[in-house]
Amino acid sequence: MKKKKMRLLLLPLIIISLNSGILLGQNEKKSVHDMRIPKNLEQCFKKLEKTLSNEELEVIKTFQEDSIYHHEEFKYGTDFFHAWKLYDGSRLTRYFNKKGLKGSHEICNTILISYHRYLNNKPIDLEGQIAKYQAKQKKQYEAYLAKTKKDSINGIYIPINLEDCFQTLNKVLKEEDINTIKNLESREEVIQYHHGFGRWLRNNWGLWGGSRIQKYLIEKGLKHPDDMSHTILEFYYDWLNGNNEEWQKFEKK
Repeated sequence: MKKKKMRLLLLPLIIISLNSGILLGQNEKKSVHDMRIPKNLEQCFKKLEKTLSNEELEVIKTFQEDSIYHHEEFKYGTDFFHAWKLYDGSRLTRYFNKKGLKGSHEICNTILISYHRYLNNKPIDLEGQIAKYQAKQKKQYEAYLAKTKKDSINGIYIPINLEDCFQTLNKVLKEEDINTIKNLESREEVIQYHHGFGRWLRNNWGLWGGSRIQKYLIEKGLKHPDDMSHTILEFYYDWLNGNNEEWQKFEKK
């Protein structure tokens, strides 16, 4: 009798344990890094469902679509952004590029908005989303081109080539600063100006946002503003010390 009663008492506990195990199995999330990169938007939805946390899913489903990308859950970059190599020409990047959407962050935001609409049974309208980005990017590119044709931005003269940079630096710098740069032990020592005067060059000569000197340096093979400001200062040191061979060779690229 006692054994039978004990079995009856244990039965609910066994059922609860079994159900808990089933539920845990159902709620277990996979790592997006362990899954293949999707090849289209539909595959993105299936993989997001299996890999996003419940908190992330709740944000995507319930927040306004234009605020999801900037929410705290996503503002430092999602796992799928890195796992799917949206910045590195993955097959998913190529899928969106073929549809006319460029830019890793634009692709990431499009995925989030599309998934939000999918979860809420709304029309995804991928073509409309892409057209909106294309119009914005066209406007930005036109503004960029306009900057590359200006000889000054925000009241500051923008040099047109390296030699013009040197002449301009001689005008904006104090004589003592010019002499300090000239008397450095080597051109490599201009690195000490990276966070000071180098930042001033990057911000005021349009090395980030676009300018004719930025365009000139891009055409010479430099891509990053840090490299641009460093190259200008290295060649300025050479020019001050009468070493003209290297910067003149650079100009002829």
